[in-house]
Amino acid sequence: MFKQKVNQFNDYLAERMSLILSMMVTFWVVLVLVIVPLFYGFPTTVLGFVSYLSCSFFQAIALPVLGYTSKKASDKSDKLMEEMYRMTADIKKIVEHLEIEDTTIETELKELLSKVHE
Repeated sequence: MFKQKVNQFNDYLAERMSLILSMMVTFWVVLVLVIVPLFYGFPTTVLGFVSYLSCSFFQAIALPVLGYTSKKASDKSDKLMEEMYRMTADIKKIVEHLEIEDTTIETELKELLSKVHE
């Protein structure tokens, strides 16, 4: 029971964190937080500058953008799946209707043929 509660909490927390981190607002806030320190102390060595760029750009700025684009892609995928489901349901109705019509036509044809052979 404890493990189940922990898993539920982890799922809840992961969902909320994913939502927050994938918002473009997060991108802009992090971008400002990354740029502001440059006004107070610019990295003086090449290694310091590369380290600053890799940490700030790839870890702080790029991740919210990647999360945002993944969310947009999944939304599009969800819409496509819903549309495909509706189309499949429509096709199923049409096929059922055609089967009923086919059965009716066969019955009428048999009746006509039996009348012709009499």
